[in-house]
Amino acid sequence: MKLLRRKRAVSEPKQPERRRHDFDETYRVGRTYAGDAQKNREDKMARAADRKRRDFKNIATVVGVLIIVVLVIVVITNYVSNIIAEREAAIAPAPPLEPTVAIVDENLGDNVSRRVKDFVARLEDDVSDYYMKIDHVVLPLQKAREVDVFIVGRPEYYKMSLDRDSAVQAEDLYRMVLYLEKKELQPGYVDLRVEGKAYYK
Repeated sequence: MKLLRRKRAVSEPKQPERRRHDFDETYRVGRTYAGDAQKNREDKMARAADRKRRDFKNIATVVGVLIIVVLVIVVITNYVSNIIAEREAAIAPAPPLEPTVAIVDENLGDNVSRRVKDFVARLEDDVSDYYMKIDHVVLPLQKAREVDVFIVGRPEYYKMSLDRDSAVQAEDLYRMVLYLEKKELQPGYVDLRVEGKAYYK
């Protein structure tokens, strides 16, 4: 009877395990003096770059604020200057008016008063609003507050007062011209010196 011998399994000799090293970038750089120095330089450069960016941003912000402040100051200054100029123009006396029509003084005075000149100049402007024109003005003898106004194309003249507003008397004159034309009247003069009343003769 044959005995079957078991064959021993011949096992291969064990190989020594190799060490595994994870050579990642952090391991190689971080474990040497040169790596530390390089990392420090990179950190310093990064911090310097951050500081530059922050400084630039701060400078840009300050410059922007200054520009806005300057613009606001310029706008306010212009606005105030315009207001002051308008008030000065309103307060400043208007330049004296000069009449363009002849003023005949029956009192034989050397100079016509400033008051008369201003009244006649304003009256010229007021009468032109009604498409009429003054031919000339007479200062009657010994009547300091009366002016006789002659209108171009009208046979009659109009007595007016220096004490009444020239614009009101110009309107009264226009109404009387319309009335006289409607009634086909040709008086020698019309007296407009009294407010609300008109006399003709």
